[in-house]
Amino acid sequence: MDWEIEEHIYKRYQIHKRLGKGAYGIVWKATNIKTNITVALKKIFDAFRNEVDAQRTYREIAFLQEFSGHPNIIRLLNVIRAENDKDIYLVFQYMDIHRKYIIYQILKAIKYIHSANVIHRDLKPSNILLDSSCNVRICDFGLTRSLNFVGSPSSDDCDPTLTEYVATRWYRAPEILLASNTYTTGVDIWSIGCIFGEMFLGKPLFPGSSTINQIEKIIASVPRPSRTGNQDNNWPVFCMESSSYATID
Repeated sequence: MDWEIEEHIYKRYQIHKRLGKGAYGIVWKATNIKTNITVALKKIFDAFRNEVDAQRTYREIAFLQEFSGHPNIIRLLNVIRAENDKDIYLVFQYMDIHRKYIIYQILKAIKYIHSANVIHRDLKPSNILLDSSCNVRICDFGLTRSLNFVGSPSSDDCDPTLTEYVATRWYRAPEILLASNTYTTGVDIWSIGCIFGEMFLGKPLFPGSSTINQIEKIIASVPRPSRTGNQDNNWPVFCMESSSYATID
């Protein structure tokens, strides 16, 4: 028995193996004892520890329920409270492990999400699930955010900006690495590009060891914007020596 799973969960699910563990929780492969349906059981640690964690948990559940009808987004089957009233369990459909078909489905799912004026903000290979028939499901909506409410009186932010430190480093867009807090759906497109590149190369495109190293790897691979380009486009540039920002006109 896994000590991180509570007794009332064992009464409902047969746990097979741990699929992964992250900063916010653990995922197991399990079978519903009553229905014999195989599921992915995700435990979120301290889901309501503070206001930020509570908002993250609420957003993940709310967005998963909102997008539940799309064929390429993971389906949330159940939400179970932990006995300690601190953690929470999310029960998902289980997905097992050609490129063009996978890429098409990823783009189809992201187009659907973006059409609702929502950004995922944490796209990476571990958040893209596949079954044996190569059917794709996008998962982990813990950092997902609706752009409709940014800066509105009902927003949970104090100003019309977005959290700057989201997404796993290797898949972060340059504007996030440069600490911009007014980014758009483009950050998801960058992440998708990194994922596609990794699919074809068999290794990460920009495996930076730190934020600065990540920026250096991107600059070494991607040409910088032209200084003689469109004067209406201002491109942020990180000044390594002064640790400040400059603008290419």
